[in-house]
Amino acid sequence: MKNALINAKSGKVEIIEKNITPVRWGLYWHKKYETWKYDVYSDKNIFCCGSGIIPLPGGHRLIFSFRSPLWDGFYFSSMGGAGYQFKGSGFNNIAIIGKAEKPSLLVLDNGKVYLEELKENFRTVYEITNYVIENYEDKNLRAVVVGEASKRTNMGALFSQGLKNKKPIKGAEDWAARGGGGSVLYRAHNIAGIVFFGEIEEEDKEKIKKIVEDYYKKPLSKVILEHTSKYRYNKETNTGGTFGNNWLLYKEKVPIYNWRMPYISIEDRKKILEVILKNYLEIFNKEAIETKQWFNCGEPCPVLCKKYRNNNKMDYEPYAANGTLLGIFDLYEADRVVKEVDKLGFDAIEIGNVLAWLFELLDVGLLKEEELEVEKPIFDYNKLFEGDIKEISKHNADQAIKIVNYIAENKNEIYQIIALGKRKASIIFNQKFKDRIKDMKYNDYAAYVPFGSWGEIGPNLYWTPGFFMPLPIQGRYLTYYMPEFHEPEKLAELIYESIKLEMALDNLGVCRFHRRWLKPVLKDICKELLNIDDIEEDSLNLYKEITEFNKKIGYPIKIESERVRDLIIALAKEYNNEKWVKEFENNKEKVDEYIKTVLDKLSELLKIDWSYSLR
Repeated sequence: MKNALINAKSGKVEIIEKNITPVRWGLYWHKKYETWKYDVYSDKNIFCCGSGIIPLPGGHRLIFSFRSPLWDGFYFSSMGGAGYQFKGSGFNNIAIIGKAEKPSLLVLDNGKVYLEELKENFRTVYEITNYVIENYEDKNLRAVVVGEASKRTNMGALFSQGLKNKKPIKGAEDWAARGGGGSVLYRAHNIAGIVFFGEIEEEDKEKIKKIVEDYYKKPLSKVILEHTSKYRYNKETNTGGTFGNNWLLYKEKVPIYNWRMPYISIEDRKKILEVILKNYLEIFNKEAIETKQWFNCGEPCPVLCKKYRNNNKMDYEPYAANGTLLGIFDLYEADRVVKEVDKLGFDAIEIGNVLAWLFELLDVGLLKEEELEVEKPIFDYNKLFEGDIKEISKHNADQAIKIVNYIAENKNEIYQIIALGKRKASIIFNQKFKDRIKDMKYNDYAAYVPFGSWGEIGPNLYWTPGFFMPLPIQGRYLTYYMPEFHEPEKLAELIYESIKLEMALDNLGVCRFHRRWLKPVLKDICKELLNIDDIEEDSLNLYKEITEFNKKIGYPIKIESERVRDLIIALAKEYNNEKWVKEFENNKEKVDEYIKTVLDKLSELLKIDWSYSLR
């Protein structure tokens, strides 16, 4: 494998011949440079990326790793499709250290590396993508770029648009958003985008094809389609993709109104679900499923998981975070918010959690309309049953669009604080506005998982205990997230089993939509192609190494948010776990005991020390 360490300040490039997987590549440099010692926006916060290494459909994700300005520890995020074009760059992995003097593009041209000053100040990810299209010539051209959110906030994402003949491919746009990687690329290194192109060599897929077909006794293409129906088209639900199927899977447990589900009866949540199915899913099915506007992420893959309508790529989590979580129940209004969030280059999940938190702070009076320069949202769910859904949704969408722009701009002192993220902002607001606090502090209304003294991340859009556990890395799928409530020891075992597969997929650069068919044959594939005898053991060891790195920065701490405690307690009731319902009714602090037991058991299984004291 050919890899490169690139100094953005000096322009020096060190070529490194080393067979290494993308996440291990990133962790290698962060350990070597001891980046836990420095500020996350130091130019020593090495930004790494590498492409998937298994030649199969879904095997070409581009994996980014960095120290996260949100989580504070080592973090990684991935995007689909772009890794396929990255193969033409001439490199398997790159690492960026140092800071360019002026905002620049890093260009990887079939083994050549150079920096070009970005002479225009672009605000949106689409503007900078168009600039790349106009200024660079190659049939395999692709770029990863940042938007305005990366310049002044901790929530900047990485965006990439699939191209064909220098024109955007419908639906083939993807994100590596979680953790604030875009903010690190721009603020630590002054790089606004990575442009790559070059000749892509044909891959030898025969070995993998033989392993899969020998196991399943079916053609590879049939195996893939049979095991990915949720993402392409599910005949049982008559819909497709995460947007189509997750509303039906999670039903009345989908996140709404800043995670206020514990305080809304199941009956009312079922009524709200009916509103969602009518005003979201029916429209989606008519405009995206019936018209078969289905695409892939830009690599050769038959799943066609990208659903597209009205110039909008449809995925469940961005629309849940910037739609139902904000009390927006008209799909066309949610479109407007998601598009604004995307244009500015925000992590849609993180900013949705931030917006929902701000909406509730406005609703309860902990923040004032004049401070945020917006109107209060309509955040009483009863009004949804009484009023005009379109009017309510438009009002909330208007406020959300104003707020995301103000955060990106750091419009005033309050927005500068909010740009740090929910936990850091809460710590500041608890002091700044302490005279406003009565029973609940600012952090009590925020949904996040804390890490160390400053770190946090907003949960993925699934109401399940697994996404609220303070694990060594959160906000990824390295947890168990089915809609269930288990005994803590059992939950730890399920998380452990999930880590085995999910860590492997990320480290190999494989799309997790292919996990069902790949799981039984992954060990044989890795042994045959990569000389990895036991991919599960290898993945667990990597997870342990990340844990040891992050322990140099901080440790898991007890849940700080009353909202998160109530979400966990309510889940015990939802799933009729009488033992824990009783425990929680007698003492809310028992949530800490539940979580400690999960972490203690997980530590035992992983042979690590990742727990906290109840004192």
